[in-house]
Amino acid sequence: MTRYLESLQRRSSVHNVEVTEGGFVIVRKAPDCRAFDGLAREVIKSAGRDYVALPFTDGAVGYARIIILLFN
Repeated sequence: MTRYLESLQRRSSVHNVEVTEGGFVIVRKAPDCRAFDGLAREVIKSAGRDYVALPFTDGAVGYARIIILLFN
């Protein structure tokens, strides 16, 4: 696993992490968090070689969670 993916698996003030079979889920902590939206955009942009990112919106204008599926 790359350092970038390892860093995503660390919880922060912005997000929690739920480990799943085949990957993990990054979950926004705060109800209105621009920092999480920035993280989500970065994760989505960086997807491709090592993982797939499946973002879920909050029903408004931001992101609520991102499912990360890892390539073996």
